[in-house]
Amino acid sequence: MQTEIAHADRLKPSGFDSDQIAALKNRGFSSYENVASLEEIAELRGICERLIFAGTGAREGALFDFVGENPLESTGLTQLLMPSNFNPRLRQMDYHKRLKLLAKQVLGPRARIAGDHLFYKPPIAGPETPWHQDEAFHDPRFAYEEVSFWLPLQAATLANGCLRFIPGSHLWDVQPHRKLVGKERSHGIECYDGFNPEDAVSCPVPVGGCTAHLGRTLHGAGSNVSATARFAYVVIFDIPATIATKYREFDWRNSTTTRQETERKWKQGAGKTIVLYRRLMRRNSVDPYRLYHSVRRRWWSLMQRRKRG
Repeated sequence: MQTEIAHADRLKPSGFDSDQIAALKNRGFSSYENVASLEEIAELRGICERLIFAGTGAREGALFDFVGENPLESTGLTQLLMPSNFNPRLRQMDYHKRLKLLAKQVLGPRARIAGDHLFYKPPIAGPETPWHQDEAFHDPRFAYEEVSFWLPLQAATLANGCLRFIPGSHLWDVQPHRKLVGKERSHGIECYDGFNPEDAVSCPVPVGGCTAHLGRTLHGAGSNVSATARFAYVVIFDIPATIATKYREFDWRNSTTTRQETERKWKQGAGKTIVLYRRLMRRNSVDPYRLYHSVRRRWWSLMQRRKRG
């Protein structure tokens, strides 16, 4: 049972005021009205429905069931990674520029887009989104600063699965996570210890509003028991990752998921050129995270050639 329901703040045309930024950094999350116009929401909804129902991205592992292995399972929580790869219009709308300005207010002038996600939670039987911290999906050898804007494409309510957060959890270390029980090959993970779900704050937001949360903020979402589907478009901003100052190990990242296998096969085959193009367009070559993995891959390839030679 949630102990509190948050109320959305009204954003000024100029963005966050100092109190709103302080509230976000103090609690690790907040919710806001008037981030996108009704016209923008309608266009976004149309784009996202077409992408989801066409099965866009499934062959490259970008479309999948977050809590299962079947990407198009009608009762699953369908996620599409980087939908802007498939429809650049998503990056060109005014709300996207608005979010970037907000991200710079939170993270500073180095803030850049890290990615975007699309979630589809079907009506009536749409499952819960497990409790998790976003940083738990990342490489533990690096330190991150990020903010995510979760934009529902209809009103987000308790009935259709609005987000819920644990206040102050962004100040914690990454808590114990695990693969979903009985679904170890799925993409999803869940935080199972280190917090009390009864401390959660639910964040309903109106059409055109959004929530914002930081990378370690513990969050999840209820099931969709309403008669209509719930869509949410998420845009993430970060600053370049740095080397972690202490050793961490996320053992839940050690197993290969069905999604990762699909992605790897695509990257080794038809997707090679596409992946290179997308990396060049992102222009994140100064990020130590990307630089490290690039050097590691080249070193591994060189060692394999020497063994064969």
